Amino acid sequence: MVVLRGKRKTCKFLKVVAVSLLIILPFVIFYDLKLIMVAFFSVTLLEAYIVWKEKIGRELVIAFFLALIVTSYYNYFYTTSNILIGRINLFPLVSWTFGLLLLRELYVRINIKYEMILFILFYLALLLSLEYIFYNFFGVRLYSNYPGLFGLNLMHAPMGMKFFYIVAGPVYLLTTEYLRLK
Repeated sequence: MVVLRGKRKTCKFLKVVAVSLLIILPFVIFYDLKLIMVAFFSVTLLEAYIVWKEKIGRELVIAFFLALIVTSYYNYFYTTSNILIGRINLFPLVSWTFGLLLLRELYVRINIKYEMILFILFYLALLLSLEYIFYNFFGVRLYSNYPGLFGLNLMHAPMGMKFFYIVAGPVYLLTTEYLRLK
């Protein structure tokens, strides 16, 4: 049985996110999808911080630093527009921060049996699905010729990046759980 914790604030937050999404979604017609996603994820992270304040502050910092590690080490250059601060591309930095924080917040708010194992499997399934959809249907591609993961049309990136992608979610969940960030 799935039990949702903190329903009132979560519902309020989801309403604000839905309104933000409705406002920002039409801009996809005029601007690059990655730019819209950076704006939406940034607004959502700010909204989450406003709603939960100190409860997600440390989680947000840890997610940001994990994202910063990979985005400062690997050069992300996409075939479409790139938003850079120095060498760091904002799209993967904000996307990783958002995704990791979302994973943790779902993990904390949903009470199910074997939650760590199920959330790691959920993370991997979602990661691979999103990688496939954005690469094949939305054309979000790195400007490189790296082969896909396991010969599939997934994760066209250097091996170190593929490794990071696979372990980032579980490492983040285990780290925040170990530090008992709630």
